[in-house]
Amino acid sequence: MSKQLVAEVTAAANEAISKKGSFSLCIPAGSVVSALSALSPSAVDWSKVHVFFTGERLGVNKSYTAALDAFCRNCKIQNVFYPIMRPLFSVEKGLPEFAVKEAAAAYTCLLKNHPAIDNAGPMPSFDLLLLGVGDDGHCGSLHPKSDHIKATGDGTVTFGIHKAGKNQIAISMDVMCASKKVILACTGEKKKDAVRRALSGDFEAHDCPAALVKAASTTWYVDKASLADFTPK
Repeated sequence: MSKQLVAEVTAAANEAISKKGSFSLCIPAGSVVSALSALSPSAVDWSKVHVFFTGERLGVNKSYTAALDAFCRNCKIQNVFYPIMRPLFSVEKGLPEFAVKEAAAAYTCLLKNHPAIDNAGPMPSFDLLLLGVGDDGHCGSLHPKSDHIKATGDGTVTFGIHKAGKNQIAISMDVMCASKKVILACTGEKKKDAVRRALSGDFEAHDCPAALVKAASTTWYVDKASLADFTPK
């Protein structure tokens, strides 16, 4: 699967650069990003690649660090865009809610105005969006039954999530579905219930966010273990 993800990103990047001179890639953290560590520095003109994130812990920058370690540093990608807080706020002391909303608004502004992202439609449209799938069916930072997944369709671009010990931004399902191509990657036995529910449609409203991803091109990558409970009709 890692080889296939690398091939997909490489092909999509070269195609977009050939057509419009740039490539916009949106990624999560976790195993999906780790799988990109085999991207070749010579396979793409990485100076024309722009990397964005499905979500980020403010001040912790976990997604950003994972991307740098996995492939951005090796491929010398300079255009990596993560949400930035004003320096006067301390993560250790806790962030005020308005600071989280401010970071989300700034990321929304970035996505809606960046020249590598197609904004011809109502929502920013990435060339390629990669997603992992959680055991509970969550994707990106959108969790089952959350207010953020229930807001699907309202036109929100970026949510600011303010909770004790967890302050982050997250792109909406509307943005995910506006992407030109989405790949959801899911492996392992622990994911089999999420895969079954998502692919069969056997879930309650807002209970399986990954199932709601319906982009112009949406592809699931699964292995035998994660597909074990799904029987096509």
